[in-house]
Amino acid sequence: MHIESGDIQGIIDPALHGDYDLQSMWKIAEKALMCVQPHGHMRPSISEVVKEIQDAIAIEREAESSISEDENMTRNSVHSSINMGSMDLAAAENYLAIDDSIARPTAR
Repeated sequence: MHIESGDIQGIIDPALHGDYDLQSMWKIAEKALMCVQPHGHMRPSISEVVKEIQDAIAIEREAESSISEDENMTRNSVHSSINMGSMDLAAAENYLAIDDSIARPTAR
């Protein structure tokens, strides 16, 4: 009933505390519904089920990595701002020069 009405969150374990990607949950729920069809020929093969679970896990990992990247960018931005605020102008120029030399490799 929850899935038919579009309420996937109504069947998700509350112990997850919202720490999941809705797209991956929908993939699993849809495949689960196919698995309980009354006739065997209407049910997916185990390999289809495994593939769907692997796809859902990949979606979760992508979501986790994008969240981690966002957190790291925020931390790095705050850290850089603090460091730049404590440097004098000459030190900042040296800091930028080091970054430029790393960003542009030279021929050997």
